[in-house]
Amino acid sequence: MENVAPARALARRSYQLLQLGFVVVAIGIFLSVIALLGFAIPPIPPGHAQFGLYDFGRKALLIVGIAVGALGLGLAIRAVTRRRENDLALITGDFLRSSFDGRFSFIRNINRPGLGYIDAVLIGPPGALVFRILDRQGSLANEAADWLKMTSNGEWAPLGFSPTRQAVEDVDHLRTYLAKRGFADVPVYGIIVFTGDETVVQIAQKAPVVPISHLDTLVEDLRGSYLANQSRIPQQLVTAIRRLLMDEA
Repeated sequence: MENVAPARALARRSYQLLQLGFVVVAIGIFLSVIALLGFAIPPIPPGHAQFGLYDFGRKALLIVGIAVGALGLGLAIRAVTRRRENDLALITGDFLRSSFDGRFSFIRNINRPGLGYIDAVLIGPPGALVFRILDRQGSLANEAADWLKMTSNGEWAPLGFSPTRQAVEDVDHLRTYLAKRGFADVPVYGIIVFTGDETVVQIAQKAPVVPISHLDTLVEDLRGSYLANQSRIPQQLVTAIRRLLMDEA
């Protein structure tokens, strides 16, 4: 099994986003300069009947210019700081490498338009398995899509986010993404994985919507779901989806 990330695709999109940021910043600067020139060299005197309207226009143009420049700066910062690696997904892929043969590909840190961000996808003859990977510690409880954590004083409180809802969204996004590209029949599964074992994170489960597993028991936990049928799709289709997710199609 390969443990890979679409690094070239991510780098290319970051570069494109950086270029767009610079263009937007330039437009913002241009608009701001035009507005400032309107303040420095007004074409009509303050006493003119249309001066009020003109003054409103130059102020509005300055505000728009600053806003556009700020947007461009934000895009540039996003391009530079865009995450190129997911360490938890890398650890998970390395752990799974010895349990899966060359028919499988573990593709981590997927982030592309029309799909969004996904921690990792395992693609092979059983279909596609979407991963939501966490490194939480302590005691957690899950019922359906709701999650609780045990606080330091021994009381249960909302976790603050739902890994289940995030996983469901990722699965839905991948299904839609594949369907739009001619792969509607590919079965897509989801799994929530905690990298720590049961001594690090304890999870009480009741009717989970998405299966939950610790990394050290992941392969065994998958035998009753994702790995129950290892010939759902042909290898040619596995290769095509791998190329698509790696942005090589």
